[in-house]
Amino acid sequence: MKVLYIGDACTKIGPIFMASPFNMEVKGMSHHIWGQSLIDALTNDGIEVTHMTNEQGISDFPRTVEGLNEYDVLIISDCESEVLSLYPFWIPGTPVPRTNRMRAIRDYTKNGGGLIMIGGWTSFSGRYGMGAYYDTPVEEALPVTCLKGIDDRVETPEGVNVTIKDKNHPIIADIPWENAPVFEGFNKIIPKENSNVIAMIGDEEIEYPLLVTWEYGKGRAAAFASDCSPHWAEYFQPWEYYGKFWVQTVRWLAGEK
Repeated sequence: MKVLYIGDACTKIGPIFMASPFNMEVKGMSHHIWGQSLIDALTNDGIEVTHMTNEQGISDFPRTVEGLNEYDVLIISDCESEVLSLYPFWIPGTPVPRTNRMRAIRDYTKNGGGLIMIGGWTSFSGRYGMGAYYDTPVEEALPVTCLKGIDDRVETPEGVNVTIKDKNHPIIADIPWENAPVFEGFNKIIPKENSNVIAMIGDEEIEYPLLVTWEYGKGRAAAFASDCSPHWAEYFQPWEYYGKFWVQTVRWLAGEK
């Protein structure tokens, strides 16, 4: 099984972290992969993962359905929509005809691929709306609607819990969710008609969907409203069932029963 994972990386410039830098030339630049624990969990289960930082994805992310078909599942996490939609703006001289990568993601999923968006400051609508997936072809494939043009983040430094709604779903099977650690934030997402809300997140004051899935055409898609890495997943990431959850999620998205 092969997974393409884009996002969840930043560029370190001295003591400062800058996400998705464009048109910058910096010597001594290094990358930190926030999603390394997720990558490790999948690879330890025999799943091949190709990871692209946002700046790598600008030029290297597949441009067609055929290119995406090399992978069983696509993970998008903290990758603002412009990384995908503004190609080939960032690569002058790209010949015509050109392709629409956002439509390719939608059609890849509809034709049988697996797609998940994981929450973060530049996922769904994101910080100040800069994730900007509302009313895009990618949103069409997701089982949720994104909030339009506004900041959809909910910061919960006190920690909020998970409540399971569909206890029989393969993604959450054999995981003691009653003992799951708290999350420190999430994106507000709105489940679509005919979607399956597997889990909620919140407390007595606020509660929103955490994990939503559906069948889209011949494919499967999911939305996970919190993160797979700190700070929102500060306590979830080291949990002993963290890897099992992500492996089961990816295998379900790939079509396993």
